[in-house]
This record gives sequence, structure tokens and C-alpha cells, in this order.
Amino acid sequence: MRQGRGTRVLSGLGVLAAAVWACETSKTPTTIQRDTTAPTFRFTAPPKFPVDTQPIGGGLQFSYSATDNLTVDSVLLTFSGGFVATIDTGFAGTATSLTGSARVDSTRLSGSGGNVTIIGRSKDGAGNVSKPDTITIFLLNLQALSVTLTAPTPGTVASTGKFIPIGATAIQNSGGVRRVGWLLTAVSPTGANQVASQGDSSVVLVAPFPKTLSLPPDSLQVIGATGTFTLEAFAVDSANRRAVSAPVTVTILSPLNDTTPPIVGVQMGTRVEKTDPVIVSATDPSGIADVGVIIFRDTLNGTVLDTTRVSLSGKKTGVSDTFPLGLTIPDDSLPVRIVVQGFACDSSSRHNCGTSGAVDTALVVAGRTSSLPLGGSIADAIYNTNRRELYLTNPTLGRVDVYNLATGSFVPSGILTGGPQPWGIALWPKDTLGGYDDNKVVVANSGGTELSVLDASTRLLLWRQDLPNFLIEKYSVINTGGVYRPQITVYDVSDRPQYVATVCRVTTGTSTCHADSIFAIYSTTPTVSSSSPFNGRATLRMERLVNPGSPPDTSKLFGHLFWEVWSSGQNVAGDTLRVELVRGLPYNQYQIVLTACAFRTVNIASFGLGDQTFVRNSGDFTHAFIGEGGHITTQFARVFNYSAKQPLIAGDGTNLSCEPVSGYPESGRFDRDFGASPGALVSDFISNTGIHVLSVATNFNGITNLVRADSIYYLDEGLRLKGTSAVGSSTPGMDMNYKHNFAPSGSCNPTCGGTANTANRMVFAASPDTSILAFDTYFFNQQKAIQIRDPIVGPLRVALDTATNTQYVFAITSRGLAVVTLPSIPNINPQAPPFRTRVSGAGRRRR
Repeated sequence: MRQGRGTRVLSGLGVLAAAVWACETSKTPTTIQRDTTAPTFRFTAPPKFPVDTQPIGGGLQFSYSATDNLTVDSVLLTFSGGFVATIDTGFAGTATSLTGSARVDSTRLSGSGGNVTIIGRSKDGAGNVSKPDTITIFLLNLQALSVTLTAPTPGTVASTGKFIPIGATAIQNSGGVRRVGWLLTAVSPTGANQVASQGDSSVVLVAPFPKTLSLPPDSLQVIGATGTFTLEAFAVDSANRRAVSAPVTVTILSPLNDTTPPIVGVQMGTRVEKTDPVIVSATDPSGIADVGVIIFRDTLNGTVLDTTRVSLSGKKTGVSDTFPLGLTIPDDSLPVRIVVQGFACDSSSRHNCGTSGAVDTALVVAGRTSSLPLGGSIADAIYNTNRRELYLTNPTLGRVDVYNLATGSFVPSGILTGGPQPWGIALWPKDTLGGYDDNKVVVANSGGTELSVLDASTRLLLWRQDLPNFLIEKYSVINTGGVYRPQITVYDVSDRPQYVATVCRVTTGTSTCHADSIFAIYSTTPTVSSSSPFNGRATLRMERLVNPGSPPDTSKLFGHLFWEVWSSGQNVAGDTLRVELVRGLPYNQYQIVLTACAFRTVNIASFGLGDQTFVRNSGDFTHAFIGEGGHITTQFARVFNYSAKQPLIAGDGTNLSCEPVSGYPESGRFDRDFGASPGALVSDFISNTGIHVLSVATNFNGITNLVRADSIYYLDEGLRLKGTSAVGSSTPGMDMNYKHNFAPSGSCNPTCGGTANTANRMVFAASPDTSILAFDTYFFNQQKAIQIRDPIVGPLRVALDTATNTQYVFAITSRGLAVVTLPSIPNINPQAPPFRTRVSGAGRRRR
């Protein structure tokens, strides 16, 4: 009898039964026997013992076999634990035995990991189901759900009537943790009633689920006199995947005649900050009555820096307490070597106390690190001393995180309206003395084509500054059969903003920024649709910051593409450049902002910038400094200087018209900004460096400009190289002393602060060896190394807190934001040499 699947089986059997019944009146009835033989199923690979480990990148792989007396119809696979799914596999044909290899693709396993239990069954055409077979595979995935039993620790002992502390923490970065808890998994002797509770304890949450979830403090009372019991932690994530911790076995001992002091352990990092925790664990069958730490300087016989002691109830035979170091050593006196000794006393009548083996050493370094409120990554940061707040762009989470210096902590809510993928960030200028608006912050949205102007006080969006598209065009004259005509080749570079700086032009005769002359200078991140040679290449642009209102007043808007930095000049061999500015609806603005009639030539092939071009403004908002970074296609990286003190000639008054080819008139505007570095200066920098740019910095007045690459390169306002400092290229962070107003060359007296405090003549740069190095920007030698705990992986900013007249370094490290109180560093170098007074004519002194 041929058997089908599903409803077809029932239908076939029904027809056959009807035919037999119809024949009963004329023939001897025939009995039809239904197939009742169950199939078999077993896993053939990997072996069941020990548990097989498979990396997530290769998927989840295993093999099986199934047999049946008639036909193997299907195989049912149920996955639980680190991966949750059900797979029903049907087979065509009439095979009575088969072997199969199964693979769950890695794309389906995102967020999965740990022990995955697979139960397999086979089914035949009659619906008989085999006995199940089970296999467990450990799926190796560093990003998967993980759970740790934080207490009790291995080696914990217990005694009758005492309590065992229980703690557990679960982490799942892909989706969050739904539940965490603990289980009593084994008791010896078997069947003994060793603890007051035989069940489990857990905490369950509802969405949205956190990425980290810890069990509230819990404990378990021991009632047995001897034996052991085993505990393990478990967790369930948002996809109902389950993970289990390594088990910990607790031994029950008798507290009678206890003469042995507790077993004590100390745990802390090798490099620690002044407020880092020290974990002291202690076990004793009589219960722990006291636990604490003693902190010595340099050695166990050194000066005692601190002692902390906590008295306990004595009902717990195993404890694990956390003590913050709480040291008050100033940052400028660090690093310091410390020795931490843990101690504990039991609750027996002898009150045994012990410290044996409970000693650890560490190097105390500068800084205090705070974890980012919701994780993510930081692209850029700026400090607002008026509000004592640091703003950090978090493109991963689409928010601006806010750190409050007064409280020493992050504002939990941050600024949620930072726009799509906020990247670069800058303050809103008020004057050229360093003043800025207390509440306005400008953010470049690399996930869109706008700048966001935020209100730092309300944490809300004020307006979005829509940015125009620029069409970069090459104007050529071609000869077709003796007939000349113009040809315009268009390169569409509708890129998104990345790094941003702000500058302003002042009201005549004052230092106050003119209301309609506040500008954002921004680099772009290229889009994949850009045509060659601009694919993967960025550009440098400027936009006037003004709210155009609704409906928009287009007369307020102004945008500029910095073609000047590539210009070869007028009537020089190269490509004749033409630029169009396009603002679509609702602005409906189309302008030729650089007409071919200006006869400006460039090399189009090298016009584009690297895809991570850095932009920083000076502290007085008069200058900006730009460095070409990321992936570049030119042989050498380029840098540019910008001065808002130079003329900007733009608008209708710059109109030009011409007729390069008879019968083909050309016209448009000739917008040009004389503040941009001319091509000759850029070329000079390249000749003296030719390196891969990682970050840039500029000082308060824009006279000293720094490039971070394989070394630190010091440039003056004209991009002339003045010196270098060896610091390495594996970390990008760099910034100058906030009060820095020196120049890297010349006598610097008095205009660039040559007679000022030389302690301000410093640049601070992240070093690969987990430190911040300070260099003199005039003589270029190292002044100090400030040791911190973790490697710097993101931006580094130096800021002045005017409320306390203290400078701080803010740096993004592998564990969050490190804040270092910046000491006054005496400069080992002298003042810059003074100007030599020149005397001429009759007044010259004669020998």
C-alpha cells in the first residue's frame, strides 16, 4: 500500500475503506491491518559526549539517521536553550532508511549562543512517531546571551542555620534579557533535605528588555548538617533563548569547635582608578561577622591610605562585598602603587580573624570613568562650560549623550532629538572672544542631509538646517567635425554631513558675531551613488546657520562648496570648474554659484577628499582647520586652514557672463571665499608630510594647527611645517590646552602669547600605552605622561571649567568616558625668543 502525507493519507485510507465495504455482500470480508510499527531516529554526529563546540560563523551542523519498515515520511527537530526553533522536514519517495546532514545558517543564529539542545524524532506515513533522541551542541558566539553566577563563588562552605548569598548577572547585546535566576541542580547525599528551599528564584521583566540584568540580592538557608549542594544561574533572552552558567558546588561543614579563621580573597584590576571597586570574598562555617580592606602605599609595610570595615549578621557562611577604593590622591600625584589586603572575622565564640592570602596590588592612575548610559559609540564631543556639560554624539543609538561635570555622571535621558546618526558637534558662536550661546548646539546628521540645531536646556530640537546638493561640473569645449560646442560633465555629490565646525563674522568694529554671519563648515561622508571620481570621496562645504521659517525664506539661505582649496588659478591648464547649488522643494532654489566664466581650473580626478575628513574650529570662532582622513585615493593626505577674518564675496553682485563658444552664452555667480587655504599652501603641506591623517586640532586663535598621523605635525597659519613629536599612530585623540594662544614659530611676542604662561603651551595626545602625553607646541618635546586605566579609542577633548578654573581632559576609552583633572604642568622649556628690535638710519648704534 502506498502511503502519502498529511490529509492525503486520510483521504486515501477513506477511499480504500469504502471500496472494501462495498464488496462485503458478495465476498468474504478482508481485514486491513494498519501500520503500527514506529520508525527509529538517532543523531550520528557530532558525538554526544563531550559536548561539541561549534563557532556561530559556520552555522549549527549535525547529522542523523532514520528508518521505518515502510516509509520515512518526515523528521521533526526541536531546538531549545541558546537557539529556539522547530523544523519539520518532509521527504518525497518511499525510502525505508535515510541519513541526513542538517545545517542552520549563521544568518538565523544572530544573537544565539551557548548550549543548544536538539530533540529529533522521525515520523512515518501512518503517523507513527519514533522515540526521541537528544544532542547538545555549544554554539560559540561572543555576542550571545551569557549568564554568570556571581555568588556563591567556587570553594564556598556552608553550615547548618546559615545563609548562602546568591547573585547572578546576564548579558545579551542582541535583543536584551527577559529573565535571570538561579536553580538548585544537585544535592548530595541524594534525597537529603539540605536547604530550606528546593525551588528556584528569578526576576522577570517586560519589554523593552535591558542588555544587562542582575538578580536582586538573594540567599538560601542551609538546614543540612553534612553533604553538598550545587547551584547554577540561568537566563532567558527576548527570543526565549536560554543560557546556563557554570555550576558551583557548596560543601556543608560543622561549625563546632571552629578554630580556623575565614578563607579570604581579594579581587581588583591591575590598573585602577581612585573610586574603582575591590571585591572581598570570605567563607567560614561559623558565618562571617566582619569583612573589610586595608590599603597600603607601595608595600604591606607602607603608609596606610585607607581602612574600611563592615559588620555583618554572621548568618552567612559565604559573603562577597564590594568596597570602593575611595582614595583622595590628587590626579597630579598619580600614578601610585598600592597594596590591598582583605580581612574577615567569623561569628564563632573565638571570633577568628584572618587575612591569609588575601592580598592584591594595583597601580592607581588618573581619571574617573563613567559607562555610557545605553552603550553605543561616540564620534565627537564638545564641552559647554556655561552649563558645565559635555555633549557626545552617539551615532549608533541616534542620540546625544550628556555628561554633567557638577554631578560627575551622565544625564540618563540625554538628548533624544539629535537627528539621524549624529556625528560632528559644535557650539553656537556669540563673539570672537570665545563666547558662545549657553543653550544652542549644532550637530551634523550623517544619516541625513541636514544639521540639527539643539536646545541644550530643554533637550529638544530647535530646527533642522536642510543642506543643499552641489553639482560639480567640468566645462569643456569639444570639436565635432570642425564645429565647436560646449560640453558640461556633471558629477552629483549629494553627500551627508560628517564633522562640523562653527565660525562667525563680526559686526563692524566689534567682537560680536553678526546675526546673519554664523556659519557651519562641514565635511561630508560620501554616498555609494556618487559618480567617479567622487565615488567614496567627500567634499568640504559651508552653510549659513539660520532658521528659514515656514514657509521658508530662501533669501536667508547660503551655501558654499569650497572649490578654492583645489583651485590651480585662472587660465591654468586643467579642468574648467562649474558649480551648481540645488535646493529642492519646498525651497525650489537652483543657482550657478561658480560660473565657467570665472575660468577657474582644477584637477577633477583629485578633487574629492577622504571619507573621514576632520573639521575643528578655533576657540574664538575665527578659524577652522580641516584634515583629510579615512580612505584616500590621492598619494598624500591634505589639510586646509580657514579664516573667517578674510573676505567672503558672494551673491548677486558677483554675476558674470561670457561666451566661451560663439552662440553658446554662459552666465552665473562667482561666489568665492578668500578665507580658504589656496592650493599653493596645501601643496606645501603635502611636500613636507605625505601621511595618513587620524585627527586634527587647532588652538584658541587658530594660529597653531596640529595634524595627528604617524607623529604630531605642527603647522602655522600658512600650513608651513614647524616641527614633529613622536607619539604613534594607533590612537587618534588629540587636543590643545584650552588657553593655548601661541604660534609654533617666530618669536611669539606679544600677539600670540609668547610672554604668557608656558604651562598653557601644551598639546595632549592619546598614547598607545594607555596614557595621555603632553608636548610643548613650540619646542615639540614631551613634558609629561598622564597614566589612565584604559586605552583611548575615541575623541579626546581638553576643556576649561570656569566655575572652578580647572581644566579637564575628556576621553572616550574602551569602558566609557574617562574624565581627568588636568594638573598644571610646569613647562621645562623657556619662553619663545623675543622680537629683535630693528634700528635704522641715524638712530643705529655704532661700534
